[in-house]
Amino acid sequence: MRVVVAACIALCACRASIDELEGAYYAWDGRQVHCSVEIDDRAGFSIAQIEAGMDRARDTGEVLELLVHTPGVSITLERFEQVLAAAEARGLPFLTATELLRGVPRAGVALMYDDWHTAEWVDSMPLLDRYGAKVTLYVGRYPGMPVTAHAQLAQLAAAGHDIEAHSIMHMRGPSFVEQHGLRTYLDEEVLPSIELLRGDGYEVVSYAYPFGAHTSEIDRAILDSGVSFVRTLAKRNELRANPCPD
Repeated sequence: MRVVVAACIALCACRASIDELEGAYYAWDGRQVHCSVEIDDRAGFSIAQIEAGMDRARDTGEVLELLVHTPGVSITLERFEQVLAAAEARGLPFLTATELLRGVPRAGVALMYDDWHTAEWVDSMPLLDRYGAKVTLYVGRYPGMPVTAHAQLAQLAAAGHDIEAHSIMHMRGPSFVEQHGLRTYLDEEVLPSIELLRGDGYEVVSYAYPFGAHTSEIDRAILDSGVSFVRTLAKRNELRANPCPD
């Protein structure tokens, strides 16, 4: 029993709380490598921990970047609404990726959705509207989506949500580069993801890494390809003191 308790303490000590994840806060300093904190149910953050992170953002004038994948699936709607309500209670506006790039500096929450779950994203719109929340949608596998999904993205964009790039086939960048080279990763995964969305009328100012996996070399290459920032990811179950970049 003592061994189990000691192991638990050691694990907890290795995991940073949200308000200590320096890289998860955007301080309006022109940073080009952003980091969002995954708050899906599986991530293990309590509402109290999320609220502590929001308290920091409110008190420092920073923006806390938060990620969910599929409202109603990866995070219960009850819990999701608690997150939205916590931001509203603190007077924190919901800011999109474009607003992080061009907006007036202020405290806020940047709420993001990842992947290709357009039906569930549309279903979440009434709840988002209730709290005046705008979301950045990082879209992967765009060319393989059915016509209905493309129409749903257009509906979300028309409602003021931000459409951004998240790769073509959702491959882990560092592993792909190791096997096929950086040029191939850019040509097959990154650039088409950006260009196809732009071709359909979405501005696209940023790129989010699948699984948050990245390297400094890949960061530089993507930033040189015409987006203003890239976004990685912090997960609660990663045994690192600060998985977000500083």
